[in-house]
Amino acid sequence: MKQIQVTVPAGDGNELVKSLDEVVSPSQITHVKGSDFSLILITVSPNRTGFVLDHLIDLGIGRVKGRISITDVEATIPRIRPRKQDRFLRRISIEELEENVSSLTKMNFNFISWTILSSILAALGLVGDDNVTLIASMIIAPLMGPLVALAFGAVTSNQKILREGVITSSVGILITITIGIIIGSFYRFTLSEPSTFIIARGEPNVVNLVIAIASGLTAGICFVSGTSLALVGVAAAAALLPVSVNIGIALVLAEWQIALGSLVLFITNVICVILGCMVVFWIRKVEPPQAVKKIKARRTLRNQIIASVLVLLVVAYPIVQTSVQIIRKWRYQTFANEAMNDYIRPLDGVIYPPEVVDVIIGGGIFGGYTVDITIRIFSTKELPNSTYTNLKISIEGRANHGIRTLKLEVVLIQSFDTSISPRYVLPYNCVPLLNLYNLIN
Repeated sequence: MKQIQVTVPAGDGNELVKSLDEVVSPSQITHVKGSDFSLILITVSPNRTGFVLDHLIDLGIGRVKGRISITDVEATIPRIRPRKQDRFLRRISIEELEENVSSLTKMNFNFISWTILSSILAALGLVGDDNVTLIASMIIAPLMGPLVALAFGAVTSNQKILREGVITSSVGILITITIGIIIGSFYRFTLSEPSTFIIARGEPNVVNLVIAIASGLTAGICFVSGTSLALVGVAAAAALLPVSVNIGIALVLAEWQIALGSLVLFITNVICVILGCMVVFWIRKVEPPQAVKKIKARRTLRNQIIASVLVLLVVAYPIVQTSVQIIRKWRYQTFANEAMNDYIRPLDGVIYPPEVVDVIIGGGIFGGYTVDITIRIFSTKELPNSTYTNLKISIEGRANHGIRTLKLEVVLIQSFDTSISPRYVLPYNCVPLLNLYNLIN
């Protein structure tokens, strides 16, 4: 609950109380009369303060005369129940939002230390494929606050908050990348190849995009409702912190493709978070109280959202492309396994199951893509000459698309245990006689 305390000259008290009857119940108003001033106490639900303050400001309270203060109230007897029309889109007042957002842009000791510590944990989790450490880093990550402040400053045309949000978020991002470079330097000579987590953060996909958008929308809803942003801290950190740290690690390891993928993913996530907050602020009518600034903010908000969407479409193209390639790769792996069940498994001497070693998809999103498939087969006999042709035609028929290269790696093996049929001898019971022979189109 919130209590709005209004101090006005004594002669204006009764008139103000009468006007307040239009927006709140009389039982929520307490009028204390004095010789020179009148104190009016208005107890409302948190999502009602914005509506009441707009009414008071329209009357000139707080600007022309009087003073307004807002305090927290733990409980009231009897309990105040919000009106039905206020339960959906009402929010805390713009003044409360400005007060809350100012704490999110402060680049103080806590912000810097939390950013450093969370970045260290994220880097250790990435190089060690340690999911627990990675999640721990997300819990203390403070990157969401400055981005919410940045979105708030853009929506309300508040240049001071916008500038502070840009500076604080930029410093936080630079810290995370620097920590990634430092930790990556220690592990550079011990990592024979990038860990699975490092590779995953360098291959952006639509799931990452959805997480970032959901984080931005949730952060905006929590912020305008007066709820702690800690509720969305972990989700936001999943979209921001590990990716930015991964940029530094990939640069040190000279994995330029991973670094570029992480950079694209990070930029996309930042835009999604800010855009999600801006959309929520627009729906909940977060705008300056002054009429002139309100008109300016409404005019620029539409342009800002359109510009953000256009930038997002450009930056998100590689993410969509990667996601499409992942889907296509999964489909061709499925088609190859089905074709092998039909043409490879029944062959005499084949030790089942054959293995799809790799599927490489190249090209664009809409068409003209290429497919290269590598299959490894363990057999005690050489395969018939028609195996390659039948397998290739079967996969292409299922996919309705041609295959550029189908490579069969056939490992010839022999068992020294003659009591067991060769068809059911596992590779670790056998010794290679001929390393590989390849059937390549």
